[in-house]
Amino acid sequence: MGIGAPEIILIIIAFGGMWFIPAIWGYNAGSKRTIGSVGGLLLGLFLSIFGVIIVYCTRRIDEKPFYGFPNQSPADELQKYKQLLDSGAITENEYNIQKGRILNSN
Repeated sequence: MGIGAPEIILIIIAFGGMWFIPAIWGYNAGSKRTIGSVGGLLLGLFLSIFGVIIVYCTRRIDEKPFYGFPNQSPADELQKYKQLLDSGAITENEYNIQKGRILNSN
């Protein structure tokens, strides 16, 4: 009594269906990421759960890239601290400390 055709078909359906789960998962996850849904599908299909992990490592579409503050010139920084000094927000000593820091950094 060996394994017949009906048993083999059932095994293929049971385990073959599980092969497509990471592909569908990668497709859905990839559609929300920069890799795209087709890239997620292919990674999930060929690399299984490892492909889905790679998809989740990519950046989301709705994430905005981080840009630092624009670099200010030393003259702009000195002007800012001078305005703070004139308005009374900082003392003369604090202004001189910042002025020394700005001028010595160049």
